[in-house]
Amino acid sequence: MSPTEIIIILALTGYAIYQQTRKHQVTGQNRFKLAIIYGVVGLIVGGIYLPRNAAAWGLLVLSIALSAGVGLLRGRKTRVWAAADGHVYSQGTVLTISLFLGLVAAKFAIGTAAYFLHISDDGGFGEVLIMIAIMVAFQAELIWRRAQALSPIRSARPAGDNRPADYDRELVK
Repeated sequence: MSPTEIIIILALTGYAIYQQTRKHQVTGQNRFKLAIIYGVVGLIVGGIYLPRNAAAWGLLVLSIALSAGVGLLRGRKTRVWAAADGHVYSQGTVLTISLFLGLVAAKFAIGTAAYFLHISDDGGFGEVLIMIAIMVAFQAELIWRRAQALSPIRSARPAGDNRPADYDRELVK
């Protein structure tokens, strides 16, 4: 990896850690924003190379499975709660931040092992960011599903209809 790539990955990692420490309202429309950012930067700046042998394919599959697994674990361990205002919020914990850093370290370790074992020398910056994107996407979807389970039941109404959330249920009684 070049010094520029290392600076970019450190900046993106720092941004992700900062975002994890902040309380966020869980909204469905933006849940994949960070995953898309990582994926696009990974493809444009670093790229990804198709494996050239079975061992390299195995490491790629391992990396993808590790990313998905860590994303699901982070999604389950992220703090999610419904506030009195009816909105659902989430915030990372020390564990979720540690899992994030662990995934980055594991990806570097896998890439280093692949290089020294002469399995592949193609992995690098782009692959690390794409693996993070996969993890973040799985985490975001699981947090969204958890938030949906906490959301108060609301019937669909036109914009500007300010009746109480249980108004329609009261009419049915």
